Amino acid sequence: MKEKEAAVRAAVAGKDKKKRRLRRAAIISAAAVFVIALALALVHFCYWPLQYLWVKFSNPDVAAAKAGELRVHFVDVGQGDAVIVELPDGKSMLIDGGNESYASKSALLRYANALGVRTFDYLLLTHPDEDHAGGLDEALKCFGAEKAFIPYILNYAADSSYADFLDAAADTGCETEISRTFLTVLSEDKDDFYYMMFLSPFEAGVPGSFYDEANAENATDTDVNNASAVLWLEYAGRSILFTGDITEEAEAKLVGDYEILGNECFKAEETTAWGETVTLAPALDELDFLKAAHHGSAGSSSERFLRLTSPECAFIGVGAGNSYGHPAQETVGRLADIGAEIYRTDELGSIVLTVRADGTYAIDYIGRA
Repeated sequence: MKEKEAAVRAAVAGKDKKKRRLRRAAIISAAAVFVIALALALVHFCYWPLQYLWVKFSNPDVAAAKAGELRVHFVDVGQGDAVIVELPDGKSMLIDGGNESYASKSALLRYANALGVRTFDYLLLTHPDEDHAGGLDEALKCFGAEKAFIPYILNYAADSSYADFLDAAADTGCETEISRTFLTVLSEDKDDFYYMMFLSPFEAGVPGSFYDEANAENATDTDVNNASAVLWLEYAGRSILFTGDITEEAEAKLVGDYEILGNECFKAEETTAWGETVTLAPALDELDFLKAAHHGSAGSSSERFLRLTSPECAFIGVGAGNSYGHPAQETVGRLADIGAEIYRTDELGSIVLTVRADGTYAIDYIGRA
């Protein structure tokens, strides 16, 4: 009898020990899950969005900028445009975002991470085409931007790259402003002063505005291309012109106005952050660097436009073996005729233009994505 009671007690004790072990295991598992969840939450909110953690790996090898340098990165995103500008005061700007393909978006996001971008200070979408707007929604979700300059385009599909970009801008709290002629951005650093000015298009409602043509009922792709933002950036006596996808028609408008007015055409007085009044006067006939319009298509970079601007160097964002035949041989020939050095992302991969504080410059290649 005593032996049976002892056996029962032993069995009960064994079951209690097993229950205690199970409870301990459950507590440890719950604690581990909590710790992992807390760690992931901290990573997500304090370090990097979890869905973009892959951006931290396999980045291109890009040297850090030196003090007083302006660096313009023409990122190889295949058939499309994406430019990251590192301004000499430490701010950054993204101009266009490549196309919708994973390869294009991956190349852009990893390149931005390699530069150490945390949040873009400025973002510019030159026009709503998919090969310019495709990756901007992801760029906003991953990095964010303080302010975005956007085109005034009213007719677009709800599932378009442009619509995705606008949704992302709203969701991330990015301030937006319509690109328009004479809109300026000035450096807040007196020692490394630079400025940007939009040269086209005029705001909607102004006679001859390309925005009005782009928003008309019978608007064509060419009309939308001509409404691209044209941006002048000047630093240390050097200038670069970003032209989106404008065609010969928009180029002719710039040239015609400039031929009549000279450097008075875009002359404006602005007040700096330190209270000084400065005169800004983009001089098209003294341009140093050109971001060739529309990936070097035959209908852009016209002879008349190139004769006026005569840039030392021209940069073309284009995909290898693209179906559009970009850049057109006629365009390459026109650029060569004015003596411009031509740099193409389909041949060189990502390209870096560095302008130093003394006005000297260098051009380097990062290679294919």
